[in-house]
Amino acid sequence: MALLEKHLLPWAKDTFGWDDITEEFLEDWVFQQDTAPGHKAKETQQWLRDHVPEFTTTKQWPPYSPDLNPLDYSIWGYLESKACEKPHKTIKSLKRAIKKAWKEMPDEMVERVILAWTLASVYRCGWWEL
Repeated sequence: MALLEKHLLPWAKDTFGWDDITEEFLEDWVFQQDTAPGHKAKETQQWLRDHVPEFTTTKQWPPYSPDLNPLDYSIWGYLESKACEKPHKTIKSLKRAIKKAWKEMPDEMVERVILAWTLASVYRCGWWEL
């Protein structure tokens, strides 16, 4: 809990605002973490219930999903297909190809991926308000 106390709370108070009188955040936010053993420990879950306005519980987290990250589901596959259309002889060449594919990726594609991921996450977690 020391890590959360030392790093998460100061960052969250600075980012979302904090009212010292009511001892509440000024903006709503959701803390999200995976189901690593330390994250799903009862003490950690209780600390989150006591200190953050909302968090993704271990029961809400989709099974076999270490990260809920839109990059993991679509973007990396797209980048790989573009950057690796031809074999690379050097790491430098591969890095250049990845950067080029990233730069040329349409913004609309990223927006669609994030919207689809967000809606699917909301549905899986049982949250019906965005």
